[in-house]
Amino acid sequence: MTFKRIFTFFAVLAVLEVGGMVSAALWLHHGNGESSARAAESHIEAEKVRALRAADEGELFAHTAKLIGNSKNQLSVYFWRPDREVEPFIYNARQMSPASMIKLFIMAKAMQDVHDGRLSLAEKLTIRKNDVVGGAGVTTWYNTGEQRTILQLITVMITVSDNTATNMLINRLGMKNINDYLQQYGYYDTVLAHKMMISNGGKKNLSSVRDIGQLLSRLYYRQLVGPQEDEIMLDILRQQRDSECFPAALPDYKIAHKTGEVTGVYADGGILQGKDGDFILVLLSNGREGRGDTIATMQNLAKYYAGTMQE
Repeated sequence: MTFKRIFTFFAVLAVLEVGGMVSAALWLHHGNGESSARAAESHIEAEKVRALRAADEGELFAHTAKLIGNSKNQLSVYFWRPDREVEPFIYNARQMSPASMIKLFIMAKAMQDVHDGRLSLAEKLTIRKNDVVGGAGVTTWYNTGEQRTILQLITVMITVSDNTATNMLINRLGMKNINDYLQQYGYYDTVLAHKMMISNGGKKNLSSVRDIGQLLSRLYYRQLVGPQEDEIMLDILRQQRDSECFPAALPDYKIAHKTGEVTGVYADGGILQGKDGDFILVLLSNGREGRGDTIATMQNLAKYYAGTMQE
C-alpha cells in the first residue's frame, strides 16, 4: 500500500511538471510571453557576445604601444566597452600623478555624504582669504567673503577645475575622511596627500587609470552613489569646459569627462557615447614629452579606440 502511494505521488508530480512546461511554452508564444521570450533570447545572445576579456586584446595592445611609442612607460590607458567585455583593457597599470583627476574622487565622496545624509548640496560655505589659491579656476581673492553652495563648489571644481573650490571641499569633508572613503570603496591606488597648489612635505597625490576607470564605470551603470547623485555627477561632467583632448578628437560623441594638467602631467578620462556604442576611456600621461605632442598622442589613441566600436 505504501509503495502504491509513493508511486502515485511521484506520478502526479511528473504530470504537474510536464503540464507546467507545456503551459510555459504556450505562454511564451502568446501576448507578454512572446515578448519575454524575445527578451530572453536577446539576453542570451548578448551574453554570448560579451566576453570576459576583449577579443581583440592582442591588437589593442600592439596598436596602443605603436601609438604611444617612446613614451610607453609614461602613459597609461583604461579602455572598456561595456557591451562587449567584462574586463577592461589596461595598458601600463601603475600609480601615477593624476593632477586634477583626483577631483573625481572628491566629488564622489561629497556625493556619498549627501546620499548618507551627512551633507547637503544646499549648504553654503564662505570663501576665506586663506582658501584662495592660484592655478585653474574662477574663484579669486575678489570673492573673499562670498558664499557658495556645496553644489556650486563641486560644479566649478569639475567644469573649470577650480582649485579654491576643491580646497574648500577638502576642508569640509576632511582629508582623512576622503582617504578612508578611497580605501572603503576599493580605490587602492589613490591617495589624497595634499590640497591643490599647497605642498605637503613632498608627498604626492596619486591614482591610476584602473581606479579612475573603475569610478567612471560605476557611474556609467549608475552604481557609484545613488540614482539621483549619479545623475547630478554625470550632468556636471558633461559640462566640462576643457575640450582640447577627447572632444576635439571625437566631436560626434557625447562626452562626460574630467581633465587634469600640471607640469609633466596630462590626463583625460570619461564616458563617451556615440552611434556605434558607448565606452569608458582614461588616458594618464606622466611623461617628459611636450604638452602638444602628448595631447596629439592622446587624441590619436581616442580616435583609435572609437574606431574599434565599428568592428
